[in-house]
Amino acid sequence: MMSILLILALLIAIIAVIFALQNTTAVTVTFFVWQFDQSLALVLLLTVAVGVLIGIFTVLPGAARSKWRLNSQRKKIDNLEKTLQQEKIQREDALRQLEILKNPPVVTPTSAAPNDETPAAPLPPA
Repeated sequence: MMSILLILALLIAIIAVIFALQNTTAVTVTFFVWQFDQSLALVLLLTVAVGVLIGIFTVLPGAARSKWRLNSQRKKIDNLEKTLQQEKIQREDALRQLEILKNPPVVTPTSAAPNDETPAAPLPPA
């Protein structure tokens, strides 16, 4: 992309030099109380440069505002994505807990084996 812009800038510069060399006629420019004689090429190039600057300064506030809004929206998106990820984790935990409540683990009773240490039941009197 930079090479394309560089080639374009070089092309414009070459065209401007050719224009300046072919239009060397002196013209008189009067603006309010000022009056000066300059070559036609210089007057036209300065006029174009001033027009470009005015255009840039006109567009600059809107572009800055758009960039600020874009950055703000990106921050909101990042925060919402983090919140969404947290909500997904909480949902998964809740679903696991619900599954445990629906299907509780089965506890099998263990049979009590006679132990030598337990006292034997007393015999009834005869």
